[in-house]
Amino acid sequence: MQGIFPIITTLFIYLNLSFSVQAQEKPVIQYAPVNGVKLAYYLKGKGDPMIMIMGYAGTLSAWDPALLEELAKNNQLIIFDNRGAGLSTDTKENNTTIPQMADDAAALVKSLGFQKVNVFSWSMGARIGQQLVIRHPDLVSKAILCAPNPGGKYQIGITKKVSEELNNPSLSLMENFELLFPTTPEGKAAAKMVFERWSAAKAAGTIPDDFVVSKETKARQVRARTTLWDADNQNYKDLKNIKIPVLVADGREDIIDNPKNSVIIANQIPFAWLAFYEGGHAFLFQSYKKLSETVNVFLQKD
Repeated sequence: MQGIFPIITTLFIYLNLSFSVQAQEKPVIQYAPVNGVKLAYYLKGKGDPMIMIMGYAGTLSAWDPALLEELAKNNQLIIFDNRGAGLSTDTKENNTTIPQMADDAAALVKSLGFQKVNVFSWSMGARIGQQLVIRHPDLVSKAILCAPNPGGKYQIGITKKVSEELNNPSLSLMENFELLFPTTPEGKAAAKMVFERWSAAKAAGTIPDDFVVSKETKARQVRARTTLWDADNQNYKDLKNIKIPVLVADGREDIIDNPKNSVIIANQIPFAWLAFYEGGHAFLFQSYKKLSETVNVFLQKD
């Protein structure tokens, strides 16, 4: 499956957009050696630490700047590249699995000296987020899983039609990008606004120029998030043992990861919150204000 962020990178080059936005806060990239790799990261905001786990073929620059601004009002965000993605390094051997990337995130948290963090994760990142909570329960206070997938035989997979559309070479770049949003006028308008926010932030320097993911990393992530994840029935079984508060969120019109997967996961995790928003797979960008409001309430709740 083609990822959202290779499309965004190509769009930047293809459209050659430029904006005269004055930068107010420029991120400082740092590196943490963990598990044989160096993870690129930067910190943003103030408050309790929250690690942001990105999805397939995505980088630390690919979060919607508007979403980051909202979350950074009450949280110190740890924004990083998964192994091999963007500015992070990788091992010669292919050690890229969902559990391994969860261990990487845990090691990054520890290297920064945090005792506990909240987790905000999306798409493939939400698979990593599940494993982070399962494998490192003492490290996580609360977790937000956006557009998650339970794995194995318990998941509802992507349809053949959608998969073919995502990989259709005849689609224009913007048409491919728009698959992450509903095909309604509102959805198309949201896609345009999100892209404009990325472009403006990139030009202003308020997000790093870090959008490139190598073909090798994409291939490794595809194996991790499909071949291996499709064969993993244990993740779903382990969800019932989660004892921390979890918010499961999705877009009502998500055609990449069926929203029913969120219901499956929320029903398996004891006392999980479940919320749906206007939008598709990229609902967290289209409905960033409403989602951020829910996240704030969720994190403040005892």
